[in-house]
Amino acid sequence: MSHHLEPRPTTTYVPAPAPLFGPVQLHGERHQEHQEVIVWVPDAYGRMVPVSRSHADALIAAVPATRPRDLTPQPLIDSRAQVVLAAGLGTGAAAAGVGYGLGQVLAPLAAVASGGGLWALAFLFVVGAAARRAPSQTTTTHVTNHVDARWFGRANATTRNGR
Repeated sequence: MSHHLEPRPTTTYVPAPAPLFGPVQLHGERHQEHQEVIVWVPDAYGRMVPVSRSHADALIAAVPATRPRDLTPQPLIDSRAQVVLAAGLGTGAAAAGVGYGLGQVLAPLAAVASGGGLWALAFLFVVGAAARRAPSQTTTTHVTNHVDARWFGRANATTRNGR
């Protein structure tokens, strides 16, 4: 077991591998040879990074341009739904109107039919009662009313029926 103050073994330094092909070119040397313009473009994280103009043009060509969106305001209810709703409302209004109209026409007819039936029953009752009475016999009724007026609004009344 090692003591905590003992030096730890260090890892050996491994040099970076050499480039696979071509000579190493420093940043300053590259711009002196080509005299290419450097532009700053945002990377994936929003940071601005320097890129040569030819590489920026290649990036722009590799990424397809987005089509512009149609920003015209859309209706709240689509046109097909408006047509269906209007047809339903129109049909309902027509049915209500037809129902109301038929009610206005048939209600008086029902009243005439029931009233006419009642008058026909009354007529048959009167004709039937007249047919049952004997036409040869005459009846005379004499009614005598006698009222005696008294003081303070009092009165005595008597009725006598006689033949």
